[in-house]
Amino acid sequence: MKLRVNRESILDVLEKVIGAVEHKSTTPVLTNVLLKASDKGLQITGTDLDTEISGYINNTGIEKAGETCVSARKLFDICKALPPENFIDIKQEDSTLILESSRSRFELLTLPSDDFPLLDDIEFSVDFELAENTFFGLMSKTAFAMAAQDVRYYLNGMLFQLDEKQLTTVATDGHRLALSKTEEISYSGRDSMNIIVPRKGINELVRLLKSDSSVSLKVLLSSNHLRLVIDNIRFTSKLIDGKYPDYQAAIPASSQHILKIDRTMLRDTLTRVAILSNEKFRGVLLRFSENLLTLQSNNPERESAKETVDIDYKGDIFEVGFNVRYLQDAISHLSGEEISLALNSVESSTLIQSLDDPDTINVVMPVRL
Repeated sequence: MKLRVNRESILDVLEKVIGAVEHKSTTPVLTNVLLKASDKGLQITGTDLDTEISGYINNTGIEKAGETCVSARKLFDICKALPPENFIDIKQEDSTLILESSRSRFELLTLPSDDFPLLDDIEFSVDFELAENTFFGLMSKTAFAMAAQDVRYYLNGMLFQLDEKQLTTVATDGHRLALSKTEEISYSGRDSMNIIVPRKGINELVRLLKSDSSVSLKVLLSSNHLRLVIDNIRFTSKLIDGKYPDYQAAIPASSQHILKIDRTMLRDTLTRVAILSNEKFRGVLLRFSENLLTLQSNNPERESAKETVDIDYKGDIFEVGFNVRYLQDAISHLSGEEISLALNSVESSTLIQSLDDPDTINVVMPVRL
């Protein structure tokens, strides 16, 4: 292998690919990236066996084709530390990869490319298209509610519910739920389809997608994998094999108490009141009365906080407790100036929506204080 590549080009790809690479692994090759030079350019691939990200660089001077594996972190750190707008000469000699740029020279140990596990032999049977910013919005509005390490493994990811009319994304950790949907898709399939994308795959997709790009993306699906190409990046993720719970049962069908409030005001008030909440339970008490909301918190040191804000509400006086972080997350991931909170009782879940975005909803369960 022998080639010359622009420092900015390789660094840009490495920044995206490295998200799929294991930082520490008992399998050394999983901490590496696969470099593959051909007449088409340079391909860089990273994987943790569940997620794979490949990046392509076309504007390279390939003198000799070849492929090898090298430490992802070391290669990234070297490229990042080199001066901007430099060219990097890369060549392989036996089990060593040599990088030269200006007066700098680095020698890195390599591993055989045959040891690198690739997710290539996949037959995709379903595909749909949607705008990049729409796809980004669906996931960014719901990803925060995914479970992290729940024994119910199917909660450690996001549900994609696809039919001929719309795509719905759902995430829940059992204490809260987030849902967002769009009809701005192109799907030729006749049957509905449910898949669960793992948490890491979702987080990497959110990192790779652009919120301001309206470019149409094609998403490919098989029974076990999801794949899409974003510019010069190919993303592949294994799917979680499991049945997602009936999330519709967690969404209140009707509500006795509905109030409207300025979203930013409520978010900022919660931030202040949360300062003196119990660090372990993070509880905050909300007291609703006519056109008035009182928020209170306290902690074991007998410190307390209390603040009152104006709301649009006419109904009975009642109090309900919440984990303040769950409320803050739900409110922060909504858009628009005004939101509504719909409640039935102190023990039932609360539906939170933006008045400007009816296709996105959040549900938060109350807590006893």
